[in-house]
Formats: sequence, structure tokens, C-alpha cells
Amino acid sequence: MRKKRTIPEAKAQSGFSLLEMLVAFSIMAIALGVLLRVFGGATRSARIAEEYSRAVIAAESVLDDVGVEMPLAPGVTEGRFGDEFRWILRIAPVPIPALEQQVRPDNAPLAGSPLAGLKLFAVDASVVWGEGEEPREITLSTLRLFNENPSGVPGRLPGGPFGPRM
Repeated sequence: MRKKRTIPEAKAQSGFSLLEMLVAFSIMAIALGVLLRVFGGATRSARIAEEYSRAVIAAESVLDDVGVEMPLAPGVTEGRFGDEFRWILRIAPVPIPALEQQVRPDNAPLAGSPLAGLKLFAVDASVVWGEGEEPREITLSTLRLFNENPSGVPGRLPGGPFGPRM
């Protein structure tokens, strides 16, 4: 007589099945991809903001040089700050409508006028960078008043009607 073999009872399954592991790994990979994209976008935004800050500083530097190292005269001037930034300076005369009664046809004040020798200029400093990829540009604008007569109004002493300050 043969003994019947008994089949051992199925043990409770321990661990995860292959399908469960694949699903969990896929969810984790998608979540990681989204997180990397978010952090990459934030890093790119921070880099662009830093570039804009440096471009504003460069444009302010160009504006500061007008009338000191560069003449305050109508025209366009260009230059570079290193390899990264290119600047363009535009200076144009601005008519002063409120003072039109006191000026000659060439927009210069009448001789002896308290406005003689004064000229107003619009000054625009543009900075361009990133020409290979997405070119970016900022422009700062200001107005500058220029006195062609350094001593002020004709007949007056420098420093005001009473002469220079001591």
C-alpha cells in the first residue's frame, strides 16, 4: 500500500509581486520626473533673474558715464561688457514745449534768457545678451539737462548771484 502524499497547505504569500513592483517603480519615476522639471524650472528662473539684475547694473553704469566719460551729445554709441553683454546708448534732444516762447527757431534759448545754454536730452541705455539662445534686452531711460554755459546764466558768477560758495 502506498501512502498518500499530502500536499502542504499553501503558505501565506510574503513580499510583493512583480506587477506591484513595476507599478510602484513607474509611479516613482513619474513623480521624480515632475520634481526634476519643477526644480529645473526654478533654477532656470533664478539664473534669468540674476542675468536681468546684472544687465540692469550694466545699463546703470552706462547711464552714469554719460556726461562724465562720454559726451552728452545726440547720437548712438555701442560697446560691450565682457563677452556676455552688449550695450547701446541713444541720446536725442528733447524740445521743451513750455519754454517755446523763449527760444529761437533752432530750439536754442534767446541770448540773455535765464535758459540760455540749457538743453534737454533723452538718454536710453539698452543692454542685450543671450544672442545665441533667446536674446534678451532691457532699456533704462532718463532725461539729462545740459548747460552749454558752465558758469550758468550769462553775466552771473558761478555758484549763483553772489559768487562761489566758500
